[in-house]
Parts: sequence; C-alpha cells; structure tokens
Amino acid sequence: MCNERQQFYNDISIYQVGQYIKSECADITFYNTGTANVSVNGIVLLPNQTLSFSANQNEIDKTKYSFFFTGTGSQSLTVIRKLYID
Repeated sequence: MCNERQQFYNDISIYQVGQYIKSECADITFYNTGTANVSVNGIVLLPNQTLSFSANQNEIDKTKYSFFFTGTGSQSLTVIRKLYID
C-alpha cells in the first residue's frame, strides 16, 4: 500500500517595516535577522532569536500576527511559512 504524502513548500519573506500578516499555514517561524529588537504579538525577539509555531497534522494556523521594531539598529524580520499544496 502506498501512502500519498501531503506536498508543501516554504514561503520565505523579509520585512523591514512593522505590519500585520496572516499566517494561513501549518508552521510559521519568525527570525530576527536585524540588529533592532522586534515584537511579534507582544513577544520580544532580540537579534538572532527565533519564534516558531507548529500545527498538528491537518491543521492550519489562522492567526493574524502583528510585529513592530523597537530600539535602534537595522530592522529585518525573516518569516518562514510552511504552506500545503492543494
């Protein structure tokens, strides 16, 4: 018996201005790639820190995330989303 696997791809985006984003994905990772702090839904990420959320099988995260930069330094947030192919 052959089990068909769910196909997915990783969407990688880099933001330099605070805003809202919809996850609409299974897994999402926020990576502070700048030198300024960034707050993601109230959780502060220092430079080089990450914050990840993972869904269980057959789940989709529908959270609307907001983020903004604080302090001085370069502003850069890399967001990696795992998206399923229908």
